[in-house]
Amino acid sequence: MTRRTQFRVLILITLAWLAWAGWSLADNPQPFTLRVLDDVGAPVDEAVVAAQGRQLGLTGPDGLVEIDPSGQQLIEVSALGHLASTITVTRPDDGVLDTVLKARVFEGRVVDGQERPVADARVESGSVSVNSDGDGQFALRGAEPGEIRVERPAWEGLTLDWSGGPGESEIVMQPAMVKAVHISGEAVEERLDEFVAMAMTTELNALMVDLKDESGVVFYRSEVPTVALLGAGDGIFDLEHVAQVARENDLYLVGRVVAFQDPIAATAAPEMSVWDEATGAPFVSEGQMFLDPTDPAARAYALDLAVEACSLGVDEIQFDYVRFPDSRPETVHFDGGVTIDVRTEAIRSFLRTAVEVLHAEGCAVAADVFGFVTSVEDDGGIGQNWIDVTSVVDVASPMLYPSHYGAGWFGYESPNDHPAPVVDRALVDGLDRLSRQVVVRPWLQDFGYNSSQVRAQIEVAEAHGLGWMLWNAFSNVTVDALDAAG
Repeated sequence: MTRRTQFRVLILITLAWLAWAGWSLADNPQPFTLRVLDDVGAPVDEAVVAAQGRQLGLTGPDGLVEIDPSGQQLIEVSALGHLASTITVTRPDDGVLDTVLKARVFEGRVVDGQERPVADARVESGSVSVNSDGDGQFALRGAEPGEIRVERPAWEGLTLDWSGGPGESEIVMQPAMVKAVHISGEAVEERLDEFVAMAMTTELNALMVDLKDESGVVFYRSEVPTVALLGAGDGIFDLEHVAQVARENDLYLVGRVVAFQDPIAATAAPEMSVWDEATGAPFVSEGQMFLDPTDPAARAYALDLAVEACSLGVDEIQFDYVRFPDSRPETVHFDGGVTIDVRTEAIRSFLRTAVEVLHAEGCAVAADVFGFVTSVEDDGGIGQNWIDVTSVVDVASPMLYPSHYGAGWFGYESPNDHPAPVVDRALVDGLDRLSRQVVVRPWLQDFGYNSSQVRAQIEVAEAHGLGWMLWNAFSNVTVDALDAAG
């Protein structure tokens, strides 16, 4: 054999060995780290890595997993809300092999029955969720084919079935049409069965109960420490029991919390009160005593009660007297000042904080406002600006009592003599100036009127597609004004 022939044989042997060695490495991949990312580069948690039906590993929150392919050249990677992928195992240069799973995306728009965008609707699939934006648009990444849930506080929730295919969906939501009457704290204790029976036999579909009223008394059995410190706890009813009764009878439960009109707290903790420097005492006007809406402790007291009430089963917290006192001399003092900017921001920020903490508890947030607020551009001197309030809360409840409007309002010398037109004009003004799609549920006057006058107000609200609540301070309801249960 010549030297040239020997050299050729050596080359052939070397190439054959290299080919065998390469085949052996490919056929017997070694353990390595796999990193699973989605199509925007985010790590995919709990992605399943498998080969021929056998699970090799599960990624952690960083998208990483150590796997031993045990001779397999192909592995499958899958994760909920993503399209599965099959990859060929290769030796990674840096010890980590990356693979990308494309996220499934359910996208579309949430609107109401009039095709108006609904913001802040929560769209959920499994453990992932997203809120619709100001135009009602949403894109839910990581959605899984099957049931999609759509919810927004104080609106009717719904479910739909998604095939997993492309294209945008239009989701139509409707606000909850709540119909209720005012139930005072004493009436909750003494007459709860009466109001439940009333709801079962009439069009009412909710219980609206006082938790803390303008007297400063907390009527339910509260464990909020401030209640005991102030001596504000009456504790005459068990709120958890009331919530259970509401659930058993399919009734929506609204809890009223008077925020800043509170003579008990103002007297027991004057540092929280609106202070009158002329008298050196908490400010008193026509028997009313207010807490300072700019005072952190006063704000926290109302919020603590609201959070507790939500944890006990209330569906919606309605803040009343969420305002500055409407009649005040120059001698009164507020910790944060009392300019129009301070007033409006104090009320807006309080309600914004309420939304943040109460949505986490599963509760809707409502605010009562003076009726005239729907018709004026400013805050009426009390911090209640209609556009500001409706930009934050889930439910806005203007108190449209015709008896509270002075001569000349809406062109009437005596607005109280024209209940239906006054309510209509106030609602038209308010609905035309909403800053976003929000539930408007007015308080209607159920005192000083006969049943036809009360009914006329109800029919105006319903003509605008709205629910309503009847106000009588003593919970003496004009039952004859209510339609029978359907």
